[in-house]
Amino acid sequence: MSPDTDKHERPVMYWARHMIAAAACSAYVIAFFSRVPKSWNAPLSARFHSVKQWGMQLVETGFTNVGMDAFSRQFIFGAYLIVFGLVIPWIIMFVMGRGGPSTLGCRLPNRLGWRLLAIGYILSTPFLIWMVGSPQFAGQYVQSLRSGATGFLSFYAVNMFAEHFLFQGILLAALRRSRRWPDPTPAQRAEGRGLKRALQWIGMAAATENARGIQRIRRWLGLADGCLFPILLSGLLFGAVHLGKDPRELLLSIPGGIVLGYIAYRANTWLIPLILHLATAGTACLLMVLTQPA
Repeated sequence: MSPDTDKHERPVMYWARHMIAAAACSAYVIAFFSRVPKSWNAPLSARFHSVKQWGMQLVETGFTNVGMDAFSRQFIFGAYLIVFGLVIPWIIMFVMGRGGPSTLGCRLPNRLGWRLLAIGYILSTPFLIWMVGSPQFAGQYVQSLRSGATGFLSFYAVNMFAEHFLFQGILLAALRRSRRWPDPTPAQRAEGRGLKRALQWIGMAAATENARGIQRIRRWLGLADGCLFPILLSGLLFGAVHLGKDPRELLLSIPGGIVLGYIAYRANTWLIPLILHLATAGTACLLMVLTQPA
């Protein structure tokens, strides 16, 4: 059994609890954050829209009840992201006895994290250029920037903070069977040559002796036990949040979400994915402003 497993618990109950937790996390994220285009299925789209409208109304009512009712729709949505993407999930984890910051990935980055940040930024640049080249993508963001850069960038920063704390922090804890982040896995010392040495420098190509199947893949990637499933599911949910957006952005969101989950575990914190996303988003904004006509 996995180190996350209670040795006194029956395997069937153990896996049942794990799958129920995964289903609950997925339902919460999809209900409050996914975007279902109206052209797909009108009744389904309406249901999802009604859930988010209820959440927005709840947040707006809260501000109104304390005499603060002059905020813009963008501010209310930012507060919605904080409440439903950060506060409520954290409270749930706290009630479960898993609310400690370190348990949710609020840790200092390790040396490997800074390496992955630099490599991730370099490798993402060609994809950024391709994404920014989409007229639909560029037009939407450039219009928002030019109509009010300070408000848009402030909202975007809040959005990213809540998004990464939820996806690369809380979910990477909640989707593990222990409901907590693993202890950091040290990077193997780079001892090979050529490509193998380069991969070991960024935490991959670890020894896989006496390992088979999924376990072999996990060890090669340098991940602790029970980390592959959270990475894959959080990546899929990250893609669900981007439904209805520009096709290029949607296409990149699922592999991007998986990579960010992997980087979070290897960096020993969700802060490195946040910094990477802020850096790539800032670069994309700069490219759009420079290339789009006024």
